[in-house]
Amino acid sequence: MRFCVTASALLAVFVLAACDDSQSNRPTAPNLARAVQLSASGATVVDIGNDTTAQNETPIAVNPTNPQNFIVGANDWNYNDGCAVNATFDGGRTWTPTVPDGFVPGITRYTNDPAVAGTGTGDFGGDPYVAFSNDGGTAYYACYSYRVSGYGSYKAQLLLSTSKDGGKTWRKGGRDEPLTVVAQWDASGITKGSTGQFQDHDSMWVDPTDGCIYITWAQFHGNGSNSPIYVAVSADGGKTFSTPAQITATTVRSNQDARVVTNGDGSHAYLTFDNGVQGGKGAVMYVSESSDRGMSWSAPVRFASFINPVCLFPPYCFNVSGTPFRGPGSYPVPAFDPVTHRLYVAYADIVGGRAQLFLASAPESRVTDASQWKVVPMAPGAAGDRLNVEMSIERGSGRIDFISQDRSYSNNTLVDITYGRSFDAGATFTTQRVTRSGFDPGLYGVPSGSGFRPFIGDYNGIVSLPTTAAFAWTGVGKNPGNPPINLDIYFGSVTP
Repeated sequence: MRFCVTASALLAVFVLAACDDSQSNRPTAPNLARAVQLSASGATVVDIGNDTTAQNETPIAVNPTNPQNFIVGANDWNYNDGCAVNATFDGGRTWTPTVPDGFVPGITRYTNDPAVAGTGTGDFGGDPYVAFSNDGGTAYYACYSYRVSGYGSYKAQLLLSTSKDGGKTWRKGGRDEPLTVVAQWDASGITKGSTGQFQDHDSMWVDPTDGCIYITWAQFHGNGSNSPIYVAVSADGGKTFSTPAQITATTVRSNQDARVVTNGDGSHAYLTFDNGVQGGKGAVMYVSESSDRGMSWSAPVRFASFINPVCLFPPYCFNVSGTPFRGPGSYPVPAFDPVTHRLYVAYADIVGGRAQLFLASAPESRVTDASQWKVVPMAPGAAGDRLNVEMSIERGSGRIDFISQDRSYSNNTLVDITYGRSFDAGATFTTQRVTRSGFDPGLYGVPSGSGFRPFIGDYNGIVSLPTTAAFAWTGVGKNPGNPPINLDIYFGSVTP
């Protein structure tokens, strides 16, 4: 649940709309047949969701001790109004179902059975993120729980749930098995004198060496366009978290899209985020570094700038061709390579009239030195817009993997998934089409009153294994219904 604007003066007007993904008053989708997004040559594609309403925003995690065990999260427009979760134990061939029980308890007041109450307190939930502990024994799920507390105002909790069986079952929530509260915000319209207050767009990273859990988010104060970035850290498997550290202040404002990764031995953590220039959303990117497991952070350093950031948030902005839809814009995606000891950041930018991908990098010893960063095109030569990028790096070989929602196969009209890999530290990439057929994201979306709102989610997910890259995204399911609200979670894998 993120947003994109072109001027900070607009931010206060519609910022709450970015958060309001409430799935109430939804229609029931008729059972109309439609072909799934079949895989192209050399890729495996599986429809995980396979239900009758929408899911989007699809983080993915793999068990470090069992490469057959993946979990995928999603915003869920089924009756529970919360955060969906699916797990596989056979490498992605089969998955636990989305309905009736494929959601994290303790987020909302609902289940998928109207006659059975949920164990949470929220009116709706969203912004899912998933991870595994470094020993594989625990799966983690971070998600917001929102309560409507007044006109355009939300009470928000950032919650963490855990699973001890690979993501099959999760803490029950409520008094019996409460979820961990990472952060809480009482947006009743009193604090700071505004109703435009909430937390947004969390992300999570678990260090593969020591198991420290980093969770970061933007916190909108409702005070103009002020949205500081915060980070909280857990050293006890998610039972407790540190007091959130505020990373940005003063002139570094209007921030979003924060993510954290760590270096090869876990001794340094790197936080990236975008924006920060008054008067424009997503104009620049920043990096901050911690050398004490997230207890303190360096002053943010600007390492790259956008020429024309992708902004897919109609009616306020939509700066690519085609039918308007809400989807991923431009934001920095970090990954660390223990082989070359470099921090890499991938992002999308509109150059020459089309959205293209770029790769910034710096040596780990000089990450906060802006002069040490270099930016190169990432898999240049696409025939259409590449609207989104997700990236990961295989720790043993340094192979860089990415996926992108790509319009190169349809005269820049339909969205497909492209996978790319680099074996030479990003100097060159080989790409391949993953989906056999694309779709127009302006014609599909999520329930909104008696109709639908075109929204394919603001992020996807990818993980790198020694012999496989696996990823998740939102595509059109078998039964899109009328209106077309059956956006499903898809899983894909390739052999690099």
